[in-house]
Amino acid sequence: MSTSVSKPCPSLKERFTWYEKLVARACLGVAVCAAALAMYRENAVMALGYLVSVGLGGLLVVYDFLCVYCPYPFHYSDCLFYPYQLAARFTRLRSGRISGVRKAAIAVVFGGMFALPQYWLWANWDLFALFWAATLPLAVLIPRHLCRRCRHDRCPLNRATVR
Repeated sequence: MSTSVSKPCPSLKERFTWYEKLVARACLGVAVCAAALAMYRENAVMALGYLVSVGLGGLLVVYDFLCVYCPYPFHYSDCLFYPYQLAARFTRLRSGRISGVRKAAIAVVFGGMFALPQYWLWANWDLFALFWAATLPLAVLIPRHLCRRCRHDRCPLNRATVR
């Protein structure tokens, strides 16, 4: 008869550390800048369009469709990507579930942010390497470290086992 020892569930985060915020914000910024620069080398209008779509997508879609459902800016005075005052000052914590349409829009924004520039990055190996060197830490940090301890229980990425 074998017995398995289960790992204790990690405690939920009440705050993001300064280095978690630094890594998340810097990696996202470097990835977007590398992508825009790769596009700019071939087509300045595409680069500008990419930056505008990332900016508008980040503020209008991600902020309005995801962040306003997150308890961190409202109850814990914290946020991983934005200054928490942006959410807490201009809106209130929304109740209810995040609709499927909103989740799909968030996926489109993130998908476009990371998938769209691949064509231009393939032609610029230095920027390709920089883009992925910035993207991979996010791909590890967010789901493996943060999502497992997150209090945003309506987020589609939340993997916390303790609620």
